[in-house]
Amino acid sequence: MAADDITAKTTERWGPERRLEFIDFRLQWDGRINRGELADHFGISMQQASADLARYAEQAPDNLVYDKSAKAYRAAPGFKALSPASDARHYLGQLMDVAAGTASSAASFIGWVPPSDVIHYPARSVNTATLLQILWAIRDRQDVKITYQSMRRPSATAIWIAPHALGSDGLRWHARAWSHADGEFRDFVLSRIQTISSARASDVAPADDTLWSGHVDIVIRPRDGLTPDQRRAIEIDHGMKKGRLVIRCRKALVLYVLRQLHLDRPGTVSLLEQPLEYEHTPELEALIAAARKHPETGLHPTTRKESSHV
Repeated sequence: MAADDITAKTTERWGPERRLEFIDFRLQWDGRINRGELADHFGISMQQASADLARYAEQAPDNLVYDKSAKAYRAAPGFKALSPASDARHYLGQLMDVAAGTASSAASFIGWVPPSDVIHYPARSVNTATLLQILWAIRDRQDVKITYQSMRRPSATAIWIAPHALGSDGLRWHARAWSHADGEFRDFVLSRIQTISSARASDVAPADDTLWSGHVDIVIRPRDGLTPDQRRAIEIDHGMKKGRLVIRCRKALVLYVLRQLHLDRPGTVSLLEQPLEYEHTPELEALIAAARKHPETGLHPTTRKESSHV
């Protein structure tokens, strides 16, 4: 079956609620919609498209008006989106996917696309066969013998690991795994796994990785020294409530969160460069200190002795 045929059959299976979301989205962001757009996007008949528009009009009669000259529905002045998928976050997410070329026309609801571009960072090359074997090892609770190039060693080394999860720092993916050589849970960059040569049943319990299963709150706030207007701008930028943004993350990922927000840099950075800071707590400082002992990945090691499973 051709790819276009598969796409057509997939869109035909999308239910009526998905089509109502599409109508809502187009009215919100394009300001108009007609039967042809709905029919073409979902591969449905014009009759079905008319029925979907009529159903939407029943649910939100104040959201649209029919323009006879354009043979299209236009968003009414008092339009209020029905679907959460019509908000700015979803729109910009779809726009990013379209600009990056990672979304098909069937997956995106965007009609008119504004001039836009996305910065393309260097892609980490992950071998498909490697990823498959890591996924199967996680699913089947297996140890795998990998050849791994660590930046702490001059050449690649063969080691046994027991992967139990995948993690990303936003730029690269890791396998979170027990290292039999190091005697602790560590992070292994997928692109640095050169080969996987063997597999065996594992006796490592994922629950032993307490820093992976445990969570901590990182509280972000504007730095002192900002003017009231600058502080308000920062609070709006980051969706803060009462001057604080609480980011809940896995304990093993703390340093990555701080790095992404550039909060791992010294406090001597100017307010212009970094207007944010995090609230220091004993627990958070301990996690950061532990992570910095392993600068290659930034993720925390966990010994199995920390778990009641031992």
